[in-house]
Order: sequence, then structure tokens, then C-alpha cells
Amino acid sequence: MYFEVEEEGAMCMRITVISGICAGFFNIGTATAMPVDMTVDRLLNICEAPTVQAAIVKGDELGWPRLTNAETEEWRTHFVGYNGGSVEVVGWRRDNTDGAEALSFWVAVGPNGHKACAYSARKPAGLLDALSQRLGAPDNLDKEDAIEMISASWKRGAVEYSFTQVGSSAVINIGPSQ
Repeated sequence: MYFEVEEEGAMCMRITVISGICAGFFNIGTATAMPVDMTVDRLLNICEAPTVQAAIVKGDELGWPRLTNAETEEWRTHFVGYNGGSVEVVGWRRDNTDGAEALSFWVAVGPNGHKACAYSARKPAGLLDALSQRLGAPDNLDKEDAIEMISASWKRGAVEYSFTQVGSSAVINIGPSQ
């Protein structure tokens, strides 16, 4: 074997550069695995998925833990009893410094077949404004200051979007127009 002896400064520089490149690769991997914050664009991108499988691909990009079958079973059982047909559901949940967030997407088959999505957040600051920016002014807007409640809804084609905030918690539902 042949080893070239380098000056100490040049060798240190080479090690520093290689270490920096490796650290960059590790940081890229870590960044893509870190949970991302929900935005209205991300939410609508997931909720507009045509199937549960497509929603899974888009939703997993959030980096949030996916709900297990055990965590969705009670909801599924009640929904099937109400709807009269089968339902496929996927969901994600994230606990962070701003409180818990949850997102679910489902496709129901049967007499009331439909596709829908629901998102809830404990710190909804800016969500109504972001929805209004994306969807336009709400078709209906109601504010009840006495109970700190705001509700808004939009009908866009065959899809209805609703936003309800009570205090510091909000829920957005997206589903078929009634």
C-alpha cells in the first residue's frame, strides 16, 4: 500500500470538508423526518386526495405519527352504524408546544358514500384568514363574542368547507356539499 504524507494543515482541512459534507447529508435526512407545521395549502393538498392511499402518501409527508387501527376503531364502528356502509380511514396526530393537532381522511361507501377530511388544532391563529385567502370570502360567517365562537363555511362546487373555532380550539371539515 502507498500512503501519501500530507501537511498537517491540509489534512485537517480535508477532514473538516468531508465532515461538513457528511453532516449536511445527516441534516437533510433529519430535516425530512422532522414533523412539519400544518398550513392550509398542506391541509387542502391532503384533503383533495382522490383515495385513502393517496392521502396516506401526502399525509405521511407531515412526519406526524399515524393513528393506529385501534385508535380509529371506535370512530369507524360508530360511523359504519350511522352511514350504513363501509369506510376506509387514516389519521395523524401531533402533540407539540402549541397543543395537539389531528387530521383524518376517510372514504365512505354505501347509501351516503362520500370522501371527507377533518383537521383540529388547539392554537388556530390565522387559520380562518388563511382559508379565506385560499377560498375567498366565506359564504357564511358567524361570530359570537360572548362565547368566543367563530364559524364560517364555503361551498365551492361539490365541496363544502367549514371552520369552527371555540376559544382556542378549531376544527376544519371538508366534505361533499349537502
